[in-house]
Amino acid sequence: MTKAYWHIHHDVLVEFATEPIRNRIKYIKKHKPAGEVKTRLRLLKPVKGKLPEAVVKAGKAYVDAAKVHKKASDLNAPDRFWDVYIEACEGYDLAREAYYQALIDNMPAVLELHTKECPNCPWDGETIFPERRMTPWGKV
Repeated sequence: MTKAYWHIHHDVLVEFATEPIRNRIKYIKKHKPAGEVKTRLRLLKPVKGKLPEAVVKAGKAYVDAAKVHKKASDLNAPDRFWDVYIEACEGYDLAREAYYQALIDNMPAVLELHTKECPNCPWDGETIFPERRMTPWGKV
């Protein structure tokens, strides 16, 4: 079953895991700046409550599209590769857009659940690292 998590990535409030979450944890520990690791791991946790049905439905469709995209990326058939890959990319992009739209449409309920499940979270609507947010003119 597809599982939703808070803060898989620093700039997305809630996502559905497209691979085992332990892979993401290993990646964070190995590749992220040392000063970010503790915060990332503290905030990366499963959603326990009930997300709005539209978010769940769109999230699952996004995960399915991500799996198709991954399979297409792994193809070793040059004659059909580009056709399959482009189709998979298009499906993935549409599913991602639908998921983000479902989040936007249901944000009050998502934020209410987030507030309950992720106390003392620095999420500012864009990132868990608001003190380091960059603009074209530098840090804000």
